[in-house]
Amino acid sequence: MSKTLKYILIGGFVLGIIALFVFSDKVSLGPIIAGIAGLFATIKSRLIHAEPLSERVEAIESEHGIKRQEWNQVKEEYDSKFKAIKARMDYLDYRSAKISDQIGDLDEAERKAIEANNDLTDDEILERLNNL
Repeated sequence: MSKTLKYILIGGFVLGIIALFVFSDKVSLGPIIAGIAGLFATIKSRLIHAEPLSERVEAIESEHGIKRQEWNQVKEEYDSKFKAIKARMDYLDYRSAKISDQIGDLDEAERKAIEANNDLTDDEILERLNNL
């Protein structure tokens, strides 16, 4: 819409409100207040240079897209960390089962040696390890 057409429409709106004041005996107070409110909203939007609704919607959509992308990136990072921790836990479970099987296969002398090692103090363990 050209600027002259906008000014003609705004001028017609103002003249319509003035006509309502002149012929106010036939018009109730409600339409007059509605007209003044409409004029005020129009002037306010022109003074503030409010952006059109489509631009605001596009801005919100782009902001939403950026936030979703950031969220997906963080989600992927935590998924990879979770998979790494799960793999480590599975490996530890495997090693624990293997050690349990090895302990089950020990003969009586080896079991007594392990029990003797468990009864040692920290200093005695350190001394044994140094003597190896």
